[in-house]
This record gives sequence, C-alpha cells and structure tokens, in this order.
Amino acid sequence: MPQTFLESTALSRVNYDAVSQCLEVEFRDRTICQYSGVPAEIHAALLDAESKGKFFNTAIRNRFPFVPLPPSPANSRHKYSYLS
Repeated sequence: MPQTFLESTALSRVNYDAVSQCLEVEFRDRTICQYSGVPAEIHAALLDAESKGKFFNTAIRNRFPFVPLPPSPANSRHKYSYLS
C-alpha cells in the first residue's frame, strides 16, 4: 500500500489499498489501526479535508471495523534519537 504522510495534529500517515478497501492509519502517538471496507471516496475526502483529524472522527472512526496493529520496528524507536 502506498504511504501518504499528512499535515495533521492527530494523524501522521495513511496507507490505502483500493482493491481491498483497507485504510491503515498511523496516529501521532504512533498507534496504528487498520480499517476495513473504506470506500475510495472516503480515502480521497480524507486527503482533501482541511482538518484531517476532524474528518477522520466524523467519517471513519466508529463507522468502519478496525483492528489495532503492532508497531513496526521503525515506529517503535524512541522519539528522541539520542535515547535509541
């Protein structure tokens, strides 16, 4: 899935696969959730939204089933590189 980094105070990045309608969301706190059944139009509207977090909260959260994903090794590093 191609990654899209976001300018948002709530969301860090999203990955979307149109064939499976799978939307993966990484939040600023590094939590990652995978949402299923998300139409391409919702993904496109998220990317176009002025407030990504507000759009996510009204159009995606609690509207599509999701599973939390374990952090990837790149995401599990401490945010301060000198402590890694």
